[in-house]
Amino acid sequence: MGRSIVHDPGSPGRPVACAICAVRGLSADHLVELCSLGVDFLQLRDREASDREFERFLEVLASEARDVLSRVVVNDRLALAAAFPVAGVHLPEAGLPVAAVRSRFPRGRLLLGRSVHGVDAAVAAEKDGADYVILGPVAPTGGKRPLPPDVFRETCRRLRIPVWAVGGLTPENLERLRGVGVSGFAAIRSFRDAARARAFVARRPDLRTVRQPVQ
Repeated sequence: MGRSIVHDPGSPGRPVACAICAVRGLSADHLVELCSLGVDFLQLRDREASDREFERFLEVLASEARDVLSRVVVNDRLALAAAFPVAGVHLPEAGLPVAAVRSRFPRGRLLLGRSVHGVDAAVAAEKDGADYVILGPVAPTGGKRPLPPDVFRETCRRLRIPVWAVGGLTPENLERLRGVGVSGFAAIRSFRDAARARAFVARRPDLRTVRQPVQ
């Protein structure tokens, strides 16, 4: 179906917003609305959905909302990421090796991201060819304890690729990342309705900072 439109994964001076969505029960109209509000990326993940269910949803986007499809990051399903003109593919921390996936999708073909929960894993992901990492959690969520602020700050300092923050983020607590150096943020619940999504995206300028060079 052609090459993807590879989007800029952000920078500390221009942080991006990523909505994480489950495929089942999701509508193309909701994703269109999120994009109209300023959401940059749409990470689609759904462990319960079959490959065929996932594929059908991507087919709907391809026929009804192709511009939205170009912002989609597919979680873990490499065959589907290769078959549709999506923005990228994202790997869980315990998922496929970054280097192996990078060899299949050279830079410029698809963005390649990795979820991480610490500095060392983030450094390894960058070394293996990731284009960005998602680090978290920022706040308590799902029984997970938040990472100390210094972990985010040190990760941003050591990596040259963008670091997105995730985990328990809301429009009200996004400011805790001010000055840390993240290049974006991702969330699930706060993007489920338009009003919350609008408030979330409106707070994005709060994250802007001047990135310090790696020593």
